[in-house]
Amino acid sequence: RSTRTPGHLPYPSTGFLAQRQDLVSMGAQQSGGTTSPFGPYGGLLPVEERMDEGPERLATLGAGEAADMEYEQFIKAKMVQRKMFLAENKTIVHQCHDTDIIKVGSGSTACIDGNQAAAHVAYALSDIAFIYPITPSSPMGEMVDEWAAQGLINCYGQKLSVTEMQSEAGAAGALHGALKTGAFGTTFTASQGLLLMIPNMFKISGELLPCVMHVAARALAGQALSIFGDHSDVMACRSTGWAMLASESVEMTQHQALISHLVTLEARVPVQHFFDGFRTSHEVNKVKLINYDIMKELVDWEAIKKHHELALNPKHPHMQGQSQGPDIFFQCVEAANPFYDSLADLFEKKAKLVEEKTGHSYALYGYEGDPEATHAIVVMGSGAVTCSETAEYLIKERGLKVGVLKVRLFRPWDRQRFLAALPPTVKRLCILDRTKEPGSAGEPLFTEVTATMHFAARHDVVCVGGRYGLGSKEFTPNMVVAIFENLMQETPKARFTVGINDDVTHLSLPVGDWLDVLPKGTTECMFYGLGSDGTVGANKSAVKLIAMNTDLY
Repeated sequence: RSTRTPGHLPYPSTGFLAQRQDLVSMGAQQSGGTTSPFGPYGGLLPVEERMDEGPERLATLGAGEAADMEYEQFIKAKMVQRKMFLAENKTIVHQCHDTDIIKVGSGSTACIDGNQAAAHVAYALSDIAFIYPITPSSPMGEMVDEWAAQGLINCYGQKLSVTEMQSEAGAAGALHGALKTGAFGTTFTASQGLLLMIPNMFKISGELLPCVMHVAARALAGQALSIFGDHSDVMACRSTGWAMLASESVEMTQHQALISHLVTLEARVPVQHFFDGFRTSHEVNKVKLINYDIMKELVDWEAIKKHHELALNPKHPHMQGQSQGPDIFFQCVEAANPFYDSLADLFEKKAKLVEEKTGHSYALYGYEGDPEATHAIVVMGSGAVTCSETAEYLIKERGLKVGVLKVRLFRPWDRQRFLAALPPTVKRLCILDRTKEPGSAGEPLFTEVTATMHFAARHDVVCVGGRYGLGSKEFTPNMVVAIFENLMQETPKARFTVGINDDVTHLSLPVGDWLDVLPKGTTECMFYGLGSDGTVGANKSAVKLIAMNTDLY
């Protein structure tokens, strides 16, 4: 084991962690280190040293002229295969108005859904996309595929390369490979499709590969299949090492998709950007599109250069993805800590840059309600909109001191920002999760919040947890009222469900009459239709006609 090629040193067991941290920090600041705990580090050399690579060194590595010729022949053969594939590709792309290219001018307005908002940014800031359809994320892949076919040029001056794989597992594997070669890749998925990507997600984050995955969060098939929305799928990925950013609305989806891409370019930590399946992914709303020129101004081009220089390249060979033993594996895992410790700061920094260009601001942990609230709800995703509108109604109409803390950055969890957003007057918290973990002490968001309150020594705050909205179960203002009423009881129910009548384990809260919290003068319409009779398409067209030809939203 202590034998190394000339100039390499046997690796030490003691003091390795500090040396490894130095190496990781240095790697984040330049194209690659010239030293490591083992001495000179393979082919990870600064560009100026790469330019001096002579035939002697390449010959010792088996990368001389013969290898170059073989590599060029290999690439040519692959290009021929690619052209044949494209010529014979008979995949039918769904043709609809949503896939039309929108000519984005400065401050132009469009009526789009959450899927298109995410796809708009992903197309602009990616080299390559590997896709596989799964409801409700399929339209994102369809859109980028159609835009590429129409010849849309993105921020990198090229069409996005789009390839449909045989499954989500294949899409994730191909994405991992593309990232290793220096490309910026993306994919779109949900539910069981996301679960198939988990093995590659661990590799992508462990190898610090910049990437954004856009997820239309959906229920997982357990006792039955459900194609509808909740957070079961994304919460199954919270240990993969990916940052997790949640969006609540169509407009926020666009802005936070952009923030996600900007963060991953600089931090090299992959980001899972998610929004509620159907509720946000298919909600049609009026937004101001961010054009490509603005996006280009925000891109860190130096970070792109560094990613290219760290890529695997047969002409600059070096070792990546080694097998590590018990003597160093633990240290290398912990050495990534600095990348995550500063990640929330970078999210906030990039959010401020986007705010300067667009005028829109979204706090990582945003509080809305009475500044001296005594009772508050903590929630993530589209349910936060319902909670905040109901809280506003209860403050105005009933004089209650209530509020809502909206969580957007779930990974990495930032205790300081969470506590800073929470009014110090709060005495009782209800944490809502849109997922269920059978047999657990509490669902994911509940455990994060309770741990935060414990470490902050806020033992005076009573925390209760509830589940809502699984499988797109309706979540309405009268349910939010029921949650606040439970929270105000002398002994509130510590764990509950809302929105159903649980006649088995009796965890559900009683819900009162329907509550209308919409502003006065709001017009609501209900349309009835039969499956496949065109009602959905007709309603979307009606919404777009109103949005694009009036000042209404």
